[in-house]
Amino acid sequence: MSKMSNLDQILDEMITAGQKMIEAANALRDVFSNTSEAEKPEPEEIVKKDDLKNEEKKYSFQEVRGIMATLAGKGKKAEAKALLTKFGANRLSEVKENDYTALVAAAEELING
Repeated sequence: MSKMSNLDQILDEMITAGQKMIEAANALRDVFSNTSEAEKPEPEEIVKKDDLKNEEKKYSFQEVRGIMATLAGKGKKAEAKALLTKFGANRLSEVKENDYTALVAAAEELING
Protein backbone atom coordinates (compact mmCIF):
# COMPACT_ATOMS: atom_id res chain seq x y z
CA MET A 1 0.00 0.00 0.00
CA SER A 2 1.30 3.44 -0.86
CA LYS A 3 2.02 6.03 1.80
CA MET A 4 -0.86 8.26 0.60
CA SER A 5 -3.46 5.47 0.68
CA ASN A 6 -2.17 4.40 4.09
CA LEU A 7 -2.48 8.00 5.32
CA ASP A 8 -5.99 8.22 3.83
CA GLN A 9 -6.99 5.05 5.68
CA ILE A 10 -5.54 6.34 8.96
CA LEU A 11 -7.35 9.66 8.56
CA ASP A 12 -10.64 7.87 7.86
CA GLU A 13 -10.15 5.79 11.01
CA MET A 14 -9.39 8.92 13.05
CA ILE A 15 -12.54 10.63 11.77
CA THR A 16 -14.63 7.55 12.54
CA ALA A 17 -13.11 7.37 16.02
CA GLY A 18 -13.94 11.04 16.55
CA GLN A 19 -17.56 10.40 15.55
CA LYS A 20 -17.75 7.49 17.98
CA MET A 21 -16.42 9.78 20.74
CA ILE A 22 -19.14 12.33 19.92
CA GLU A 23 -21.79 9.61 20.05
CA ALA A 24 -20.44 8.35 23.38
CA ALA A 25 -20.38 11.88 24.83
CA ASN A 26 -23.98 12.45 23.70
CA ALA A 27 -25.03 9.14 25.26
CA LEU A 28 -23.35 10.10 28.54
CA ARG A 29 -25.05 13.48 28.47
CA ASP A 30 -28.41 11.76 27.94
CA VAL A 31 -27.79 9.37 30.84
CA PHE A 32 -26.84 12.12 33.25
CA SER A 33 -29.45 14.61 32.11
CA ASN A 34 -32.38 12.29 32.86
CA THR A 35 -34.25 13.44 35.94
CA SER A 36 -35.40 11.25 38.80
CA GLU A 37 -38.97 11.21 40.08
CA ALA A 38 -38.08 13.70 42.80
CA GLU A 39 -36.69 16.14 40.25
CA LYS A 40 -39.61 16.12 37.80
CA PRO A 41 -39.96 19.47 36.04
CA GLU A 42 -43.05 21.61 36.33
CA PRO A 43 -45.50 21.42 33.40
CA GLU A 44 -44.32 24.85 32.19
CA GLU A 45 -40.77 23.55 31.97
CA ILE A 46 -41.93 20.58 29.91
CA VAL A 47 -43.64 22.89 27.42
CA LYS A 48 -40.48 24.98 27.10
CA LYS A 49 -38.39 21.87 26.44
CA ASP A 50 -40.88 20.69 23.79
CA ASP A 51 -40.61 24.08 22.08
CA LEU A 52 -36.83 23.70 22.00
CA LYS A 53 -37.10 20.25 20.44
CA ASN A 54 -39.17 21.67 17.58
CA GLU A 55 -36.34 24.04 16.64
CA GLU A 56 -33.84 22.77 14.10
CA LYS A 57 -30.70 21.34 15.61
CA LYS A 58 -27.64 23.35 14.69
CA TYR A 59 -24.67 21.19 13.75
CA SER A 60 -21.06 22.21 14.03
CA PHE A 61 -18.58 21.51 11.25
CA GLN A 62 -17.00 18.79 13.40
CA GLU A 63 -20.34 17.05 13.97
CA VAL A 64 -21.15 17.11 10.25
CA ARG A 65 -17.65 15.85 9.43
CA GLY A 66 -18.09 12.97 11.87
CA ILE A 67 -21.46 11.99 10.42
CA MET A 68 -20.09 12.13 6.88
CA ALA A 69 -17.11 10.03 8.01
CA THR A 70 -19.52 7.46 9.43
CA LEU A 71 -21.28 7.35 6.07
CA ALA A 72 -17.97 6.92 4.24
CA GLY A 73 -16.83 4.35 6.81
CA LYS A 74 -19.86 2.22 6.01
CA GLY A 75 -18.60 1.85 2.45
CA LYS A 76 -20.68 4.67 1.03
CA LYS A 77 -17.96 7.10 -0.06
CA ALA A 78 -19.63 7.60 -3.43
CA GLU A 79 -22.92 8.49 -1.76
CA ALA A 80 -21.11 10.91 0.59
CA LYS A 81 -19.46 12.59 -2.40
CA ALA A 82 -22.84 12.76 -4.19
CA LEU A 83 -24.36 14.49 -1.16
CA LEU A 84 -21.62 17.10 -1.19
CA THR A 85 -22.22 17.68 -4.89
CA LYS A 86 -25.97 17.98 -4.23
CA PHE A 87 -25.18 20.86 -1.88
CA GLY A 88 -22.94 22.54 -4.46
CA ALA A 89 -19.63 21.55 -2.91
CA ASN A 90 -16.61 19.44 -3.76
CA ARG A 91 -15.40 19.40 -0.15
CA LEU A 92 -17.26 19.49 3.14
CA SER A 93 -15.65 22.83 3.99
CA GLU A 94 -17.46 24.31 0.97
CA VAL A 95 -20.94 23.40 2.28
CA LYS A 96 -22.80 26.39 3.72
CA GLU A 97 -23.56 26.23 7.45
CA ASN A 98 -27.24 26.78 6.66
CA ASP A 99 -27.22 23.47 4.77
CA TYR A 100 -25.70 21.39 7.58
CA THR A 101 -29.07 20.25 8.96
CA ALA A 102 -30.33 19.06 5.57
CA LEU A 103 -26.99 17.43 4.78
CA VAL A 104 -26.98 15.56 8.09
CA ALA A 105 -30.59 14.44 7.57
CA ALA A 106 -29.74 13.07 4.13
CA ALA A 107 -26.56 11.38 5.41
CA GLU A 108 -28.34 9.79 8.38
CA GLU A 109 -31.02 8.49 6.05
CA LEU A 110 -28.31 6.74 4.01
CA ILE A 111 -26.56 5.48 7.15
CA ASN A 112 -29.73 4.03 8.65
CA GLY A 113 -30.99 2.68 5.35
